[in-house]
Amino acid sequence: MPTASRFFKELDFSDFYQRHKQEGWLVNWALLVTTAVTASLPVLYVLAPELFVLTILLGLLTVGITLPALAFLSLGKIKLDSRGIEISRLGSLDEKLYAWSDLTKITFAKNGQPSLEPNQLVLEFHRQPALVLELSAISKLNLEAALSQASYYCPKVAIHPSETIAALGIKERRLIDPLDFTELWQSHLDQRFASTNFIPLEQGHRLQQCITVLAQVASGGMSAVYLAKHDQRGPVVLKESVFSGSRENDKFKKAVELFEREATLLTKISHPRIVKIYDYFVEDNRHYLLLEHIKGKTLRNFTAKHGAVSEVTIIEWGIQMAQVLHFLHHMEPPIVHRDFTPDNVIICEDGKIRLIDFGASSIFLGTATGTVVGKIAYMPPEQIKGKSNLASDIYAFGCLMYFLATGKNPLPYEQNYLPKDSTIKSINLKHLVNDCLKLDLKDRTIRTKEIIARLESLISSRNSHAER
Repeated sequence: MPTASRFFKELDFSDFYQRHKQEGWLVNWALLVTTAVTASLPVLYVLAPELFVLTILLGLLTVGITLPALAFLSLGKIKLDSRGIEISRLGSLDEKLYAWSDLTKITFAKNGQPSLEPNQLVLEFHRQPALVLELSAISKLNLEAALSQASYYCPKVAIHPSETIAALGIKERRLIDPLDFTELWQSHLDQRFASTNFIPLEQGHRLQQCITVLAQVASGGMSAVYLAKHDQRGPVVLKESVFSGSRENDKFKKAVELFEREATLLTKISHPRIVKIYDYFVEDNRHYLLLEHIKGKTLRNFTAKHGAVSEVTIIEWGIQMAQVLHFLHHMEPPIVHRDFTPDNVIICEDGKIRLIDFGASSIFLGTATGTVVGKIAYMPPEQIKGKSNLASDIYAFGCLMYFLATGKNPLPYEQNYLPKDSTIKSINLKHLVNDCLKLDLKDRTIRTKEIIARLESLISSRNSHAER
């Protein structure tokens, strides 16, 4: 019975290699050879002392070759897609597919027996032996995603004991295709919100006769964010807000007016590095923004896993981020982003950055009481006082460059400078970042056009040195 001992380290299952245990015959064969060689050593020492040393050396050589070979053969790729679970092994052309269409039963088990306190997840198939996954190696979030994918492609599959799902605190999302459900909208968005009596939409709720709510990603105050499926567009993100107060209240009217004005403006944005905002609408007195759903990792997630970014990458991403801000700042009227943080910039599968959220939507999310960790560190004094402008985004840009170079948030309310141990060694790049980090508004005179020019100059300089 094949076992995957390390499974689902990321929600993007197809990109990560994992180890899984060898079939019993391979391990038994290795043990048999080792036992035979060990048992023969005393006999060789008595009958043929000259062969004893040679046998020892050959044994050590065999171990030195066999162990790396077994390690290489055990390194496999585990991929989940619309067909099923595919397990392949490096060094072998053999691939084994466990098709969703053949899946008959999912059992939470403890040492092979159904249990409410399981240590295994057993997937049974029509024409193949069961696949056993060790729960100790699966995160709760990835287990939810795996079960959701199995239920999505095989809706009639039985899960036994069904009580185990609740006992483990697992949320079933039977309508989700987890390949479209990434950590992007899960890991940080839920930090924006505090608990509330606001009642979000139920799974399966239909809006505009073409949008189906798949799962609630975050909620709080009088706002919520959902993963949804559009009949024509596929996976989308839905942001919802309910404005408090009477419709006749001036504050309520002003909030609705500002939301509609802002939403109209945001839907006109078209840039390859900015998430698309498809539409906005009102239904049952709730206001919605419909956004593109993107696969990727936030800069915060990326640095948490990989640490501070190299100087070359900082320059490349810095140009892309500056170009995004330049585009927004030169719209008519100009857009001040106001929330340019590591949580709102992602790295896509092509290695390029995308901006996924707008601080300009703070009115839309204004009743949410929670804030993203470290968000205040990216706000200059004038923004904290409610007087943000184009230079406020420049400060946030400098903070982001600081974050990429150190892996840490800059200190809020203080004048920040790049530390000596940052990954940025170029004096010119340090000067650029420090120019953006000027705390006093009158000293922060640099703008996006100059930022782009200075970063491109650094690339040209590096290329010319490389050609010499």
